[in-house]
Amino acid sequence: MTFPQREGPGERRPVLVVGAGPVGLVLATELLAQGVAVRLVDHSAAGPLQHSRASVVWPRSLELLGRIGASEPLIELGNRLDSVQYYSDKRHLGAIEMSRLADTPYPFGVVVPQDTTEEVIRTRLAAYGGEIEFGSLTGLDTSGPRPVAEVRRADGTVEQIEAEYVIGADGAHSAVRRLAGIELLGSGNDVLFAIGDGPVAGDLDQHALVYCYSRSGALGIAPFGGGVYRLAISVPDWREEQGPPPQLFQRFLDERSPRPGIVGELDWSTIFRARRRVAETMRAGRVFLAGDAAHVFSAAGAQGMNTGIQDAVNLAWKLAGVVRGAFEPGILDTYDSDRHLAAERIVLTTAKQTSWGLFKRRHELALRDATVRLAHRTGVLQRFGAPLMAQHDVSYRPAESLRDTLPGLTRRIHVGDRLPVFAAHDDPQPGAERWPSIDPGRLTLLLWAGERQDAAWLSARESVTAAVPDDVPVRDISAWPGFAPLLGTAPRALAVRPDGHVAAIVAPEPTAVRTALRRAGSSFRTAAPGTALRAVGPSAPAGGAAAGTSSAPAAPEPHSRHGGTEELAS
Repeated sequence: MTFPQREGPGERRPVLVVGAGPVGLVLATELLAQGVAVRLVDHSAAGPLQHSRASVVWPRSLELLGRIGASEPLIELGNRLDSVQYYSDKRHLGAIEMSRLADTPYPFGVVVPQDTTEEVIRTRLAAYGGEIEFGSLTGLDTSGPRPVAEVRRADGTVEQIEAEYVIGADGAHSAVRRLAGIELLGSGNDVLFAIGDGPVAGDLDQHALVYCYSRSGALGIAPFGGGVYRLAISVPDWREEQGPPPQLFQRFLDERSPRPGIVGELDWSTIFRARRRVAETMRAGRVFLAGDAAHVFSAAGAQGMNTGIQDAVNLAWKLAGVVRGAFEPGILDTYDSDRHLAAERIVLTTAKQTSWGLFKRRHELALRDATVRLAHRTGVLQRFGAPLMAQHDVSYRPAESLRDTLPGLTRRIHVGDRLPVFAAHDDPQPGAERWPSIDPGRLTLLLWAGERQDAAWLSARESVTAAVPDDVPVRDISAWPGFAPLLGTAPRALAVRPDGHVAAIVAPEPTAVRTALRRAGSSFRTAAPGTALRAVGPSAPAGGAAAGTSSAPAAPEPHSRHGGTEELAS
C-alpha cells in the first residue's frame, strides 16, 4: 500500500488482508477509509476474474457498498432486478417484489458480473490510496504477540510480514484458514449445478430473477441486460473436464422455463458444487476469516458474495475502531458471534431453497407448490421473503441458537436489528437523505421522543447530550417520518453501530446511556493532547479519508450535536 511497509518505534503494523476478491477488496477499502494501514495480497497476477461468478448484489450490500462510494457505479453498470419469480412446471407460483421495499435507498437488486463488481471496488480502493500486491501465502506463525505471514512472490522471493491482524478473504480453499488450523464444518450432500453466462434470444424477463422448478430439477435465470443471462441448472452428475456446452443449457431451458429462448455461444460455463459448510470459528486470536473462507453454501438466492460483504463491513469497523482506540479490544469477540449465526442461517435457508427445487415425488411437489401459492396470495411471501432475499432481516440479537435470530411478526426494532440509517466515508449515499445519517466509524446515539416532543423531552435530550463523550455523535430523530412503527411511543435512546445495527436501546437518561455505550464497546479514553475537534461533513478527500468522518444529514433535524456536531479527530 501507500502506507509505510516498515514501521518505526511505536508505529503500528499493517492489517494484512489475504485475497482480493470482492470481500477482501471491501475489507481493505473500509480499513483504509478509516485511516488504518493495510496490505492486500492476492495470489493471482491476472487481476480480477475474467468471468462472472457472483452475479447479484442485493439491497443490503448496496447500502454497505455505498459507504465507500461503490454502489452508484455498480447500479450504472449493472441491470436492475425488481422481483424474484417462482414457477413450477412452467406455471407461476408467486413472486417477491423487491421494488416494494420501503426502508432503503435501493429497493432493487443489481445483476452485474463479478469481474465488474471487483473492478468498481478496486477503483475505490485506489481512491483511498490502496493497491494489490501479488503473492501467495505459504506460512503463518501465530505463536508470537502478532501473526507473521510468509508471502512468496511470483519471482520466488519470500517476505515475512508481521501484521497487527491477518484476515483470510481467500476463498473456499483458504490458505489462511488451513494455516490457522480452523476446520470447515458442515453436513448434507453436495448438489451439482451447471452455471453459464451468455446470450439468450427470446422473451425472457429482463428485470426478474426467475426460479423454475420441475420434476427433473431446477433452473435459475438472472438477466445481465442486453440479452445476456446467467443460467444455473441442477444436474445429476458431471464428469467432463470441459464446462457444460450450450446444448445442455438449451435442453433444460426448453424443459423448465415458462418462456422460450435460444441459447447462444456461452461466454463461460462451469460446474458449481453447492456445499453447506461453516468454519468452526471465524476468529482465532489475531486471525480472522471472511467470505467463502468462512462459509460456503448453495447458490440459491445468490447470497454468497452478499454475505461476505456483510462480513467485511462488520469486521472492518470493529478492527479500525480498536486500532484507532475508539473501541475496546473486546469488541472483536463479537465478530464471530455476530457473523457465525448469520452464516449458519444463510446456510439453512439456501439449503432449504435448493432442496425445494429438487423435489421429485408427487406429494412433495404438490405441497411445495400449494405452500408458495398460499404464501403469495396472503402476502406472507412478500412480508418475509423480501427482507430475507435483501438480507435486511440479518440480526445480531443476543442468541443461543438459530431460533433466536428469527424475525418477529411485528416491525418493532430489537437490539441487534438493522435500523434504516446510513453512513458514508465521503459523499452521502444518493437517496439516503430520507433517513438519518450515522457515523461510519463510531457508535452514534439516536434519541427518540416517542409520542410527545414536549418540555420534558427537551430537558432529557439536553442532559443526555451533555453526558456522553464528545466523540459520540448525538442525533434527535423524533421528526423523521417512518420511525414510529419501529420505535413505538415511549422515549428511547439508541446506540447504533457504524453498520446500522442497534447496539442498545435504553431510557434517555445519562447514566443508562453512558452504561450502554460502554457495554457496546465504545472507549471512554480522553483525547490525546493537541487533538482537535472537527465538524463532521461529507467533504473528506477520497484519497485518504480520516478515521471517524461521517456524512452530514441532508434532512432537517430538530437537534444534532455534530455539524453543529463535533468529534475527536483520531
